[in-house]
Amino acid sequence: MSSQVPTSDSELLDLLRIARTLSVSELSDAMEVTPTAVRQRLVRLLAQHAIQREAMRHGRGRPKHRYSLTADGLSRTGSNLTDLPVTLSQEIRQSNDPEVRRETLRQIARTLATSYTSPIRDAKPTERNDRRIPAATLER
Repeated sequence: MSSQVPTSDSELLDLLRIARTLSVSELSDAMEVTPTAVRQRLVRLLAQHAIQREAMRHGRGRPKHRYSLTADGLSRTGSNLTDLPVTLSQEIRQSNDPEVRRETLRQIARTLATSYTSPIRDAKPTERNDRRIPAATLER
């Protein structure tokens, strides 16, 4: 199975990531394509286990289906921001040159320090205690 996601599928997955759950008609309206085109994409994504379908019954007749992302589908949308720091950390550790590792980490530290200290430096002393400092910086 290819990890490449067709553009039309990416758009559908992004819509589901944002809205959490959508029907065929909602997806069709949002993507400006026919319900048939949406159903074809949904069948493909269901087979790839990227999405899941839930039947919603309202009285008699056929159930309406709502679609949402699975964990695999969520990972395809690029919304797993925790993957980025883990991957960066692994790549930095694998560098053969210790000076490159040190300089990369120093630059990251400088950038983060600047982003956290600017709002605090500009605040009044009474406001400084109210500033939220990310937990990650406190755990060092």
